[in-house]
Amino acid sequence: MSTQYNPEIDFDVSSEYKPAPLVPNGEYHGNVTKIELNSESACIAWTITLADNGGVMSDDITPIDGSLHWYRNWLPVQGDETEMAKDGKMTKRQIKINMLADFSSAMKIKLNDPKQIKEDIANQVWLGLSVMVNIETREYNGKVSNSIKKMYSA
Repeated sequence: MSTQYNPEIDFDVSSEYKPAPLVPNGEYHGNVTKIELNSESACIAWTITLADNGGVMSDDITPIDGSLHWYRNWLPVQGDETEMAKDGKMTKRQIKINMLADFSSAMKIKLNDPKQIKEDIANQVWLGLSVMVNIETREYNGKVSNSIKKMYSA
């Protein structure tokens, strides 16, 4: 199989374009199929594969089950302790710690400190967890996509 461009291959972008199918807004069952610690973005990146839901996406063809969706937990970074959040009530550090505590409780897992989080990700402790996710459709920079609004233990 060649990956080089072949000018003999014919296509027409304007007639062949199809928007990516979307999962309808709602609550779905899924499983954790990947967890990474993303140091560059300072987050825990979760990959959820939807399962046992039935139904199809917005194109009326693509199954909902088997689709991948992502969730992120934002981790405190240097400077967050002095920078206030948009609402001016708490520092960014405090908000991130509170969100981690809420998520930890909802998922029935421990996210106590950076060392423990790093070890659990390295050991893939949370891989395979059964979860419920609230999926919503959102628009960002003119592109419509799905995102997980909330995730908790099934």
